[in-house]
Amino acid sequence: MNPRTLLILGGYGNTGRLLAQLLLQETDVRLVLAGRTVEKADSAAAEFNSQFDGERVSAGYADAADVASLEQAFDGVDMVIVASSTAKYAREVATASLSAGIDYLDIQYSTEKIAVLQSMSAEIERASRCFITEGGFHPGLPAALVRYVAPHFDRLDRAIVGSVIKLDWSSYEMVNATAREFLEEIDDFATLLFKDGRWQKARFLGMLDTISMDFGGEFGRQYCVPMFLEEMRAIPEMYPTLQETGFYIAGFNWFVDWLVFPVAAIASKVWPERALEPLSRLMVWGLNTFSKPPYGALLKVEAAGEKAGQPHTLDVTLYHPDGYTFTAIPVVACMLQYLDGSIRQPGLWTQANLVEPNRLMHDMQRMGVEVAET
Repeated sequence: MNPRTLLILGGYGNTGRLLAQLLLQETDVRLVLAGRTVEKADSAAAEFNSQFDGERVSAGYADAADVASLEQAFDGVDMVIVASSTAKYAREVATASLSAGIDYLDIQYSTEKIAVLQSMSAEIERASRCFITEGGFHPGLPAALVRYVAPHFDRLDRAIVGSVIKLDWSSYEMVNATAREFLEEIDDFATLLFKDGRWQKARFLGMLDTISMDFGGEFGRQYCVPMFLEEMRAIPEMYPTLQETGFYIAGFNWFVDWLVFPVAAIASKVWPERALEPLSRLMVWGLNTFSKPPYGALLKVEAAGEKAGQPHTLDVTLYHPDGYTFTAIPVVACMLQYLDGSIRQPGLWTQANLVEPNRLMHDMQRMGVEVAET
């Protein structure tokens, strides 16, 4: 069987390049690195072809806002991986994917994108295409972590997932478009948590429902606020004994957390378009200026319940020193299962609820994610 061809939209960006490198390292796929700047795609393709045998990487032009451009780029491709800051064009990319008869995976967090893809779910299933959304670290792993620990219990009562990301943002190409996309989510940001057997809205944007989670080592104990991820919605249905679950995230730094985000929350109501550009620049400056060591990205699940008639707890922590790499590794681990056919099935899926969690953990650890269980 001929190797599959994958197109990475945004393949020359921070995460796109890491995805390409790991896919070339772990699989025999052929890659097309695509975006609106062909010169950058050509340069990245040449660099990878010098590192890996077989001339497996080529460059292409694709504009996420232009369905015709996408359909042309998707010709001869088996799947598109969306690694660009183009969540607002989810319908265009999904439509072009269905038109071209190819599968789809994205690594974007966007409530608007989720709604668009859910509105197309019947069409996706009829076309027998496999669409995987919410790939990466978070979203992408929290629900998978709960699924990983659940078999260690006879009764699972509590499963809380928390995350902390501390990056040296000044060393990355943090463009305003990425910050703008994140800030646009503030307006639709859902602070839901599952407690007392039901999903409920957190109080005052989550600030009155913070938790304290010990991430260990230099990171220590951090206050985290609830952040609803679509992948978590199905968890209480999978494990009906659960009384408490949810995903919580620690802040970036004092300037972004206590100045940029509150101002953005207000500005998104008063000046929804005019405020985004200056706030995006302010966020980039705040991340570059005030983010301090220690650096790294962690994800932790704290689970409690019963085993063999006795109270039982299990904590699992995942760590990588680089947040962008930690985003790419779970996607490639998911792709290993997709490429061998073990998880490919028609429909719309979140990465965390589609993957086999034990294999996912093993492959992530092999690719550099540190795993600790206590």
